[in-house]
Amino acid sequence: MSSSTSGGEGERRHSRAQSTAACALRAGSIAALGTTAPIAAPTGDFLQRASATGIALPYPERSGIYPVLGSRNRPAAKEVVRLMRLLLILPAYMPFVGGAQTFGRAISRRLTADGHRVTILTTEAQQADDFWQPPPAGWTALPQREEMEGAQVIRLPLAYPWPAPYRFGLARRLTHLFARLPLPAAWQRYLLRHFTRSMPPLLGLQSELSPLLAAADLVLVVDASWDGLFVGAAQAAIAQTTPLVVVPLIHTGSPAITARFCMAHQVAVYRQADAVIALSPPEQELLAGWGMEQARLHSLPLGVEAVDVAAAQKQSENVRRRYRLPEHFVLFLGATTYDKGAFTLAQMVAELFLQGQEMHVVYAGPSQHQLAMFRDIFPPRVRAILQERLHLLGVVDEGTKQALLAGCAVLALPSRVDSFGIVLLEAWQHSKPVVAAAIGGPASIIAHEETGLLVPFDAPAALAAALQRILNQPGLAARLGAAGRQVVTNQYTGEKCYDALHQIFNHLCSVADAKDAKSNRMGRRDERL
Repeated sequence: MSSSTSGGEGERRHSRAQSTAACALRAGSIAALGTTAPIAAPTGDFLQRASATGIALPYPERSGIYPVLGSRNRPAAKEVVRLMRLLLILPAYMPFVGGAQTFGRAISRRLTADGHRVTILTTEAQQADDFWQPPPAGWTALPQREEMEGAQVIRLPLAYPWPAPYRFGLARRLTHLFARLPLPAAWQRYLLRHFTRSMPPLLGLQSELSPLLAAADLVLVVDASWDGLFVGAAQAAIAQTTPLVVVPLIHTGSPAITARFCMAHQVAVYRQADAVIALSPPEQELLAGWGMEQARLHSLPLGVEAVDVAAAQKQSENVRRRYRLPEHFVLFLGATTYDKGAFTLAQMVAELFLQGQEMHVVYAGPSQHQLAMFRDIFPPRVRAILQERLHLLGVVDEGTKQALLAGCAVLALPSRVDSFGIVLLEAWQHSKPVVAAAIGGPASIIAHEETGLLVPFDAPAALAAALQRILNQPGLAARLGAAGRQVVTNQYTGEKCYDALHQIFNHLCSVADAKDAKSNRMGRRDERL
């Protein structure tokens, strides 16, 4: 989600600028944060919106606290507005490619554009293998501290204790084993917390986390699959009584995979968090079944920012020539792993070849060495065909991705590990038809035969039949793509997603403010007594 605004969007954000009063500092001053550092003065479009809505900013150096004068059409309000400090914690950040990173970056950009102060605590991982395998020679490390798009990014170094790279996998398997043992919940939580310290193996987590929590109004922790960081950070926030929002990103497509998100120490965090965000109805149902209070459980479908479809279309031919792609191809975006359905697509191409039919698939995303290894297990004749018809581009930039979406015939996401499936929305923005596995988040987004086609997971024949229907029936492709674009426009905009999350943040800050105000009154009464 970008920080650019259109007319209607700008009006909504103008009104939201005044609603930030609900996020006031708990004691009305920076002292409540445990630090004397001033909040950076807001700049950019926040100042423009503040001016348009009548918010006076005469003293930006005064800890970010501003009197609200009200709009030109209303009497002056007496409330006080100040900017929120949010601590976002997730296992990896840009340039790492993944759904958690897309979500985190979108929220961060929106918050900083509204003048809030965002700190992102993450790791130095640039790809999934970095979590368990030492980087190769010549690897360029990312800065441990830098400012990105208005947010302060702090990257924790990864450790590789003996016997790396096997320690990570061993700890993961032991964790899953303990989770299945018939032990008391308290014992399970203790054992799980012990073994998950290596997931991911971090250096300096607590020393970085303590001052950041003391300075935060609210903590947002994303991605429970890396349960060491997720649980450790969440428990620290709970101990500090800092309002905590968690986004587990639970994969609901397979019981075996879902089990990685419902271990005792993870469920304890879900139950103790002030708010839990589910990205799809299946995820929400799971969380409710694990004992989550409905009042703290929120469904928040993701959204996408508007893109320049015409510009992407113009670039699509250049990208096709650059990578020597065929005129008609199926596009796959994401990690090229078995669970994401990348192997199923490759197997489908091989089976179509044996039937005398042709199909080309373009893969753009990380972990392509896994797909290359899978491709090489086929007999030499089939392997040669796959090398010709599977186009492995690796990680591409945003412009190239949009050009590929504009130029493809159909997007395929036959995955069982997508909490939501934001690439489906991106394809719909270009009026492209989509085919996905009928499980998990994508199955809750796609209306079968209306906005896309759904097939079983790991079913090459069914996947081939669905893709061939779209490739051979232009009318069907156009109808599905147009319907998908309408769904994005009506339901899945970046503005709607951010507004919903912003309301949750405001509510939690208001509750925290009320508690602190009551505590302060009780303290003053005790002093008088």
